[in-house]
Amino acid sequence: MSTSSPRRIRTQAPEPAGLPTWSGIAIVLAALITGLLLSLNAQAMGWPYLACFAVAGLVVAAFTEVRGLFLTVASLPLLFGIMTIVTAWVVGRSLAPDGTAAFSTTTIVTAIYPLTQFFPVLFGTTLAATVIAVARIWWSKRNEKVNDTRAIDRRRRTAEADRRNRATASRARTQTNKVTVEELVARNRQRSQRTAEGRYARPERTARPPRQEPPREVRRPQPEEPPRRRHRRFDDDLYS
Repeated sequence: MSTSSPRRIRTQAPEPAGLPTWSGIAIVLAALITGLLLSLNAQAMGWPYLACFAVAGLVVAAFTEVRGLFLTVASLPLLFGIMTIVTAWVVGRSLAPDGTAAFSTTTIVTAIYPLTQFFPVLFGTTLAATVIAVARIWWSKRNEKVNDTRAIDRRRRTAEADRRNRATASRARTQTNKVTVEELVARNRQRSQRTAEGRYARPERTARPPRQEPPREVRRPQPEEPPRRRHRRFDDDLYS
């Protein structure tokens, strides 16, 4: 009776779904560079720059892999602050007359001012990205718990099925061995009985046929020989 071998279920870690961490940061940086070019073309920092940042921040929060959400969301204020200062300085340099110092106090203050001006947009985008990231992390942990529960239940059912199969196979082997032993015992018993009967049984005597004597030969009477004539010798005449 063939039994199914126990199957081992290997739980593999699910592959991370979403954009890599470096990809999310690169998308935000590319969006801010795009906003810089649009602001330079318009000679002012306005809603195109803010729209590029907000859309990029929400997209990376929604599509970056779960394990990289913290780093991606934490990098949003840093990237926005650096690129806002750089964009404001570039736009200011494009509007400044020739001969103006590149890093004068006025230029530096003018470059930092948009950062405070656009802080509400930065705060709102970062808050929304944080909410999305927290929701995704919670959902991921919940799915992991559900998957772990299902995997444990599946392993338990598999182990129970294997246990039942082993028990059935063991009972079948026990019954087969029992029948075989009984048959062997019966055969040995029959063989012993036959041996004992053959050893102690007395062979029956068969009546021997009477011994036949060979027929006697009948001797026929032989004719008597006539007496032989005796020749006379000289001595007979002398002593007679």
